Order: sequence, then C-alpha cells, then structure tokens
Amino acid sequence: MALISIIIGLMLDHSFRNLHYLRDLSWFERYSRWLNDTIKTDNSWLRLIMLLALPVLLIALLQLVLFDFLWGVPFLLLSIPVLFYCLGPDCLISEIEAYLDARSLGDDDEALHYAGVLTGRSASTSPDQQISDVTRAILSATNERVFSVLFWFVLLGPLGAVLYHFVANIGKQDDTNAALRDRAALIQAGMAWAPARILAFGYALTGHFDGAVHAYRNRPHEENIALSNYDVLINTGLGALRDQECSDEISCIRSARDLVTRSILIWVAVLALLTLSGWLG
Repeated sequence: MALISIIIGLMLDHSFRNLHYLRDLSWFERYSRWLNDTIKTDNSWLRLIMLLALPVLLIALLQLVLFDFLWGVPFLLLSIPVLFYCLGPDCLISEIEAYLDARSLGDDDEALHYAGVLTGRSASTSPDQQISDVTRAILSATNERVFSVLFWFVLLGPLGAVLYHFVANIGKQDDTNAALRDRAALIQAGMAWAPARILAFGYALTGHFDGAVHAYRNRPHEENIALSNYDVLINTGLGALRDQECSDEISCIRSARDLVTRSILIWVAVLALLTLSGWLG
C-alpha cells in the first residue's frame, strides 16, 4: 500500500499543479494562533502537544479504523490524498523548473523570485552566489519537503506524514511563540536525522560516489541536529556533483535537480523490491 501511495502521490505532486491550492495550510496557522491565544500555560511542550493533537489524533483514528477494512482499499484512498497534501504546499521540482525557465529566458526578476522561494529567504542578485545558494537549497530542501515525508509515511503511514508535516509548519510560523517554534524545529530536526543520511547515501549512489564519501567524511561536525543534517546533505550532495557537467549556471542547477530526482527514485525502487519480495515471499 505504501509503494502504491508514494508512486501516485509523487505523480500527483508533479503533474497536477492546478491542485496545489488544495494543500493550503492557512487553516492550521489560524488554528495555531487561536489555540496559542487560548491556552493559558507557559509550557511550550504542552502547547506543541495540544497544537498537534487535533490533526494527529484524527488521522490516527482513521488509520486505525480503515487499515484492515475491505482489504485495505479505504486505507489506500486515505493514504494517497494525505501524502499528496503533506508533500505541499508546492512541488519542489516545479519550483526548480520555474527557476530554470526564468534563467533560460533571462528574466532576472522572476529568477530572483523563485530563488527566494527555494532558499526561503531573500536571494542574492549576484548570479554566482544565487546559483550556489539555490544548489544548496535544492540539496537540503529535498529532504525537508519530500524525502522526510516519504520516510515517515513508510514507517507510520499517513500518521507519520501528517506528524512531520505539521511539526515542520509550526517551526516556520513567524507569528507564533518563539519557544514553541524552537521545540517544533527541534522535533523536526530529530525526525529528519535518519532521512537526511539515507538521502545523502542516495546522492552518493547516483552521483560521484568517491567525491560524496570524501565530502561526508570531511564535513564539519555540528552538535546542533538541524545544522548537522544540513551539513550532511550539502557536503555529500556537492561531493556527488563533482565532475558533473557545469559549463554554465543553468547546467549546474539541472545537475542538482537530476541528482535529487535520481536519489528519490532509487529509494522508491528499493521500496518496490522490498514490497515485491514480501509479496513473493
């Protein structure tokens, strides 16, 4: 069921851009603000638990009820839209394509806009710095926005994807309590620790293996989990991109896009082999 859901979810994510408005999280952000104003406690852990309780318990209940019902078909019909929703709000590959199109057309303003979307901050107007920032953003955002969602979906089903997705959202809400954001960011970093290393191994397998391994071994060692995840992905990814065709700025971004796409596909293929071996065994 997980394999079918992932294949269909990724296809929907990439192919149906007109459906991305369905993944709007503004309702949850409004709910977060309301609950934060309502809860009379300074305990940020308790606040976080109460914020997550509604969506997580709802999905957990549906998952429990539907899991073995009617050969799992209702569970599959739940899993696909939940995974599609949690891969949002927008498709990462589509944003990369939009950036590449803007660069190809020489539209600096549009390129600057999508560079900011990909990096999550105001992008540099310097072409070389912008390309470097976007490349790093692609290597790290693939784990945050796609692979970690898939990882927790495989482990816990829709419950895992929802938990990760909403924790990540709380950690980015600018108008919420700073301590609450820090707690959410800490949990997200912990949940992204294993996926980051698995995805980095995918970078090595589908790119320059020796370069990726050398970069991984020589990366800076960070105590902070989020920074450690980032360093693993960036250093391994850049090492895997060594000797790639980078004759111009567009080819550099294309190489990064192709690397992360291949890495996701190779792990989907591994999941397919494990699923088939389970069926045949």
